Amino acid sequence: MPGDAPPGRVELSVILPTYNEAANLRELVPEIVEILRDVRHEVIVVDDDSPDGTWRVAEELGEDFADVRVLRRVGRRGLASAVIEGFLAAKGRVLAVADADGQHDLHRLPDLLGAVKDGAGLALASRYAPGGSVGEWDERRYAMSRFATRLAQRLCRIPVADPMSGFFAISRPSFVAALPHLNPMGFKILLDLLVHLPPGTTVREIPVRFGARRHGASKLSRRVQLQFLEYIYDVTLGRWVPLTLVKYCVVGGLGVIVNAAAFLAVSALLGPMAHTLRGFAIAVLAAIEVAIIFNFLLNNVWTFRLTRLSGSRLIVGFLLYNAACALGALANFSVSGFLFSRAWPRVAAVVVGALVGAGWNYTMSRLATWRQ
Repeated sequence: MPGDAPPGRVELSVILPTYNEAANLRELVPEIVEILRDVRHEVIVVDDDSPDGTWRVAEELGEDFADVRVLRRVGRRGLASAVIEGFLAAKGRVLAVADADGQHDLHRLPDLLGAVKDGAGLALASRYAPGGSVGEWDERRYAMSRFATRLAQRLCRIPVADPMSGFFAISRPSFVAALPHLNPMGFKILLDLLVHLPPGTTVREIPVRFGARRHGASKLSRRVQLQFLEYIYDVTLGRWVPLTLVKYCVVGGLGVIVNAAAFLAVSALLGPMAHTLRGFAIAVLAAIEVAIIFNFLLNNVWTFRLTRLSGSRLIVGFLLYNAACALGALANFSVSGFLFSRAWPRVAAVVVGALVGAGWNYTMSRLATWRQ
């Protein structure tokens, strides 16, 4: 392989983002070391604190191979953010990433490195370039992949056949240029790079045949598919209406339904008392708190998942969320009570009151509970 790098300088950094890939890692790391035996390289395993101890296996491999390093991320999850963190920790002039499940033909690493050293800002292993293949996929997965690929191609500044590939190499200057604009919430970091690379960046596609996972279960879940759609929104309409606001409004809309349902349930428990002002007040206050609990939990796992609270922070965050929503709840209660006293239908009064407090609750949630 090319030998024009200064003595001791790392030519290629290979990032392996992992989650529950212990069995695969034992096989893949020695293969990478052998494939790159003539290249000054390093392998960085970025593990999201896998329950199966992938990070521990990586540390053991680091004792056998001097060029293997481990980044164990505790309290952080996500493929794109793992790759970005690995790139930032890397020493190489060229940065590469591959899945740790054995589906990528790692023998293509020297080709990807060579393409970047020959002047490409980015080189990707392409399933859809001439000579490439998706392997043994069934029709359903192939159709889903082609749909996602066509959707992604509309976003890219630089046209490529396979913007959803997870196997690529990029020059350090190209990564640095795109870095300020990258979104760590995505599942396909290559797509984000292709969206934000400087115009005129040269991209080369190396045909590759996609293989089968060696061990473990696929990570292509409904959640991952939802994250892809969220990313599509974020880089299009999200420029004008933030995705977090849209998600918060969706949660708030569901919270209104929960609020109304809880109100009806508590009213049923109160019986005839529910038709008095005192009974109405009790039912409204109970429904408000039920909706607050529902909204907090759903916002924590979905709307603000990048700053998700856990452990003791979850308890503190819940108390802050309740405090932040206090004025919103007061407005909710006041409006509901006022409309009820004016002979509005009870459920309609509750719904309008819930909507009044929504704007305040979102603002204070961003400032006090899920600070970025």
